[in-house]
Amino acid sequence: MDSFDLELTIESGQTPTFTWEKTAPQRFRRIAGKDEVWLGKGRLGGCLKSSPTFSRASVRRLFRLQDDVSAIYADLAEDDAVLAEAVRRFAGLRLTESDPWESTVCFLVSQNNNIPRIKQIVRGLHVRPDGLNPASGGIMRPEKLVHADVSALKMGYREAFLKQTARLVAENGFSFERLRRRGLDEARDALMELPGVGPKVADCILLYGLGRTEAFPQDVWVKKAVATWYGVTKENNVKEFAAEKWGNNAGYAQQLLFCHAREQL
Repeated sequence: MDSFDLELTIESGQTPTFTWEKTAPQRFRRIAGKDEVWLGKGRLGGCLKSSPTFSRASVRRLFRLQDDVSAIYADLAEDDAVLAEAVRRFAGLRLTESDPWESTVCFLVSQNNNIPRIKQIVRGLHVRPDGLNPASGGIMRPEKLVHADVSALKMGYREAFLKQTARLVAENGFSFERLRRRGLDEARDALMELPGVGPKVADCILLYGLGRTEAFPQDVWVKKAVATWYGVTKENNVKEFAAEKWGNNAGYAQQLLFCHAREQL
């Protein structure tokens, strides 16, 4: 069985970092919902459980349980001392796939922001479940956000970007699902037409919201990691380097490098 560290995975800067809250070691619940996911002894094989309102299919999608992480990590670590060490240190890390709208909101408000503040804003954008449906809590859908007064959250310029993006999704027919079938560059360009979405946010949406594991988001830690350990510095060169070296597993490489760099650099 693949090792699986739920805490490491949820707290690794992916979308669940901002949409789930820790209630105990290896146990989390969704913000503004009653769904809980917890891990027993750090292994799959029956120890990963959830509340009845969070279906097995939802758990499988969120933690990409269809991915053979052992094989992916073995491939990434082959002839790569940096990733071999990262795999050793972070073997329990998995990629996640969340709702693309929630991922868009999280990474739009993450720009030039710190994690506690991002969490505070995201919590403020959540709605409570309706009682009859405990799974209904979550980030306001775009059609509600367009008309909601969120000024109390003090998002600054991010509020205008968020409202404009919500309007495009709710009223102008922007479809995240269509991006699953487009080429990566084409999908990234389409996302960058949304207000406030640059290359890094677009790649985060592709990876964490649309399951495009060939995407390679470049935040400050990943840029530093690639520059220090692989000697590649320019943004476009990094993108090409990642695509050539890691291909469809670039997203996994990125997540390992992110965690490794935060400890080592």
